[in-house]
Amino acid sequence: MPQTPPPDIGQKIKLLRSGKNLTLDQLAGLSGVSKSMLSQIERNKTNPTVATLWSLTRALGIEVGELLSSDKGLHEKKPIISLIKSHQIPEIQSADGRCTLRILSPLGLVSNIEWYDAKLKKEGVLDSDPHVKGTEEHLTIIKGEIEISSAGELQTLTSGDTARYKADVEHSIKNVGEAEAHVLLVVLSPK
Repeated sequence: MPQTPPPDIGQKIKLLRSGKNLTLDQLAGLSGVSKSMLSQIERNKTNPTVATLWSLTRALGIEVGELLSSDKGLHEKKPIISLIKSHQIPEIQSADGRCTLRILSPLGLVSNIEWYDAKLKKEGVLDSDPHVKGTEEHLTIIKGEIEISSAGELQTLTSGDTARYKADVEHSIKNVGEAEAHVLLVVLSPK
């Protein structure tokens, strides 16, 4: 009688964890299973006990039977909603620490579109060299007062204003207000 190979539980847990955008630390916190044990399970270095499987399936929001079922369809199913928790969003700062940009766009779209949630402290400036020919930026002011420079032209915006400007030339964004400014920036590159 042909024998069915056991399910790859470690790989399934890793895919489920990744699909929910959870780190090993986060799943450890949710399940009560140590990070080192999770790592060993995902790498198929150890076989989890039923109690461990129970804890992991509760934390992942699935039934134990789903984890033990065949691998068919596991790689095909993608979540409808992909959640990125606030602490997982990449963040960059200007060298002087006056400007912080949270990178909201997925890496797969970076050649066509990028969007950022940016905060500029008083007198904070984001100077940019020209981007690829045909690139435009769209800047919406959530809070504060910003001065935009594009190809030597200046424009001042306040809360609620949006500006669209050429970004294939030297351009900059400067906080000219008295308080921190908060903006949303979208960069559109030609296809």
